[in-house]
Amino acid sequence: MTVAENPMYSRQRLAQRLRRGREDSGFTQQQVAESFGWSPSKVIRMESGAKPVSVPDAMALMTKYEIAGEEAERLVQLARAARQPSWYAGYKEIMSPEFEAFLAYEESASIVRDFARNVVPGLLQTEEYTEALLESFDVAEDMRRLRVELRMKRQKVLDTDASFFYILDEAALRRRVGSDTTMQQQREALAVANERPNVRVLFVPFSAGVYPLFRSPYTIFEFPDSDDLVAYLEKPETEELLSEKTPRSGRNSPSDYLDAFWRVEHSLARDIGEGGWW
Repeated sequence: MTVAENPMYSRQRLAQRLRRGREDSGFTQQQVAESFGWSPSKVIRMESGAKPVSVPDAMALMTKYEIAGEEAERLVQLARAARQPSWYAGYKEIMSPEFEAFLAYEESASIVRDFARNVVPGLLQTEEYTEALLESFDVAEDMRRLRVELRMKRQKVLDTDASFFYILDEAALRRRVGSDTTMQQQREALAVANERPNVRVLFVPFSAGVYPLFRSPYTIFEFPDSDDLVAYLEKPETEELLSEKTPRSGRNSPSDYLDAFWRVEHSLARDIGEGGWW
């Protein structure tokens, strides 16, 4: 599987492995800190992924935890990748922390499932559609330019071996954004995207009525060599990231969103190439 090695995701993977290595070795965070003359907070930050781990520190910990061979080489690679600037570092002024994490997951996932209720998903938007959409939101021209640039650059992830599954409510297809020409180009772009071997674009017709978790857009990420699921929820005023490994009481989990997506995909959704909706 060829997917991008995102610095933020590399840092999290390294942090998880170092924490597991310590636990498997029977050490407490306090014991590890004392053995290296570090503060306990340093070990805590390393294991939380709050900051990158230097290569020398990673190697010292791997020696203590008796991690060797190919796995050790892979962890050194993660430590080096985690300290590299991300390609979107220049766009931090227009990104929330949640959206920055979203980009890291988007770039590192092996499978992305995206449900869009109101507008075409960002990775499938044409430049003209994005421009018209942001203009309708009264985004200032300089910020609009940066957002359009970022969205277009994000689309390079479609050229990886990762798999992308999209379900659009019919409202997202019929809602007019920009001119008639803009909409026609966008429809053609969706058809072209659906011809990619790693992309599938479906839509749910109005005739399907109400269906599971249809009220808000969401994205689900699956990752290579990991059993974790992450869901990103986009709401009018907030963004939220949910992890299957850290469930929240009274809230839907990422697996709940995955189950809803699967049910809609296999019982209600239709291929974007089917006629009748445009």
